[in-house]
Amino acid sequence: MRMERARSQREDSVHNIKGILANTSLFRMLDERQLEKLTAVAQPLRTASNACLIGQGDAPHGLFVVVYGQVKVGFERKDGNEKTLAILGQNRCFGLVEMLIDQPHLAFVKTTTDSMLLHVDAATVMSLARENFSFAHELMLRVSRQMYALTRDIESYSLQTARQRLANYLLRQGRYQAGQLVELIASKTLIASRLSLTPETLSRLLHEFSAEGMISVTGRRIRILDQDRIVALVGA
Repeated sequence: MRMERARSQREDSVHNIKGILANTSLFRMLDERQLEKLTAVAQPLRTASNACLIGQGDAPHGLFVVVYGQVKVGFERKDGNEKTLAILGQNRCFGLVEMLIDQPHLAFVKTTTDSMLLHVDAATVMSLARENFSFAHELMLRVSRQMYALTRDIESYSLQTARQRLANYLLRQGRYQAGQLVELIASKTLIASRLSLTPETLSRLLHEFSAEGMISVTGRRIRILDQDRIVALVGA
């Protein structure tokens, strides 16, 4: 009886993992056989907040997909502070670039909340890419988007003022969330690091934007009141 119950639990677990993978945009083009192959090797990982998934200098062993929760990608500075490069939520993946070029991770990845992830080893990913052109194409798109985002960030840090960086961030989040109401995806401290601002500067800018009638702020919710002015600020 115990063996049957254990076998049933394993089958339910495999079924759940397969369902998660099938509904993940990165793997949506895989056929049934390829999905079974992926399910057989995918490793679920449930972690608490502030768990280190990848350390700076770690060797690449595959890619991770965020099932739920959130992770931050960043550097640890010599003064003990962190620089956040990216904040990734549900359905986002990381570890892809390092896996493809077989180079150590330059940045750490830590959870910012209780999270569940799936890990897939490099050999399986590359095998599926050789079998399925659409999957290989999706991998190339993901890497290209990361490169574009990195270039955009360098441009922002180098050429934009603090006010322009915040305005640009609000506009991008508004597009992602499809509305004038923007829900901050992380703490203000984390978002400040992402924008290369101090938390104090971010709070001051939010207060200024609010006083100028461009936004209203309620906790983590920011309503864009004058999008034209924010757009103009970015292009100033």
